[in-house]
Amino acid sequence: MTRENGDGGKKSAAKRNPFVQKVKEGDQQKERVKPSFSIEDKDEANLNASQRKLIEDIRAALDQDDKDRVLKLVNVLQTSNEWPDGIPKSIKMAALDALGWYGSSCLPEIIGFLADVDPELVAKATEKFQEALSDPELTDRELAAILIQASKVVTDTDMMDMMLFEMNRMRHSVAVETMKALMASDSETVKSVLPDNIQFYTGEEGIATPEQLDEWLKEYPDDENDEEFFGKR
Repeated sequence: MTRENGDGGKKSAAKRNPFVQKVKEGDQQKERVKPSFSIEDKDEANLNASQRKLIEDIRAALDQDDKDRVLKLVNVLQTSNEWPDGIPKSIKMAALDALGWYGSSCLPEIIGFLADVDPELVAKATEKFQEALSDPELTDRELAAILIQASKVVTDTDMMDMMLFEMNRMRHSVAVETMKALMASDSETVKSVLPDNIQFYTGEEGIATPEQLDEWLKEYPDDENDEEFFGKR
């Protein structure tokens, strides 16, 4: 695949000078390389004019580090009718790499790929989702919204269990509201793992209704410092 460089020449997207971000993980400093939205040559060659414009717009937004525009354009890509036979896999993979660059702020868009029919794509979306979900800067309310949204598309039991375990990062009132919302879910996957997660969080067996959760919350209300702690992290 080729992309035009600034002086009108051609160069492979894989060989472009990438933006490198240094990040610290524990005691080690690692490098993250911004994705360039490279796609397979055959998919590049098959782009029509409007498809090409969308892809080039995403690339330009990445080059400019315009996160909001990247999110907007990837959302357009996900809902586009430009590909009657489905969006090519390499384009979806490139979109996931772009979303993964921006982390937890892209979680709603990453969730959109979790329901894909391609196992390799779902595996990559799952990896990006888990990485973004671990962001300690997410507030518990943001986390609750993400879990409820993701619960509508995730069908893997282990992943759902991992997701619901994240409720332990929430204050009691937010966790209870999340559990009540999940109780109303039609998902068999949610139903299979929710009881154990409720028991683990509350420390009590047999809580199975919203009313029982409300009673538990009366007994164990939020701490007076929870708003400051959970709202800022």
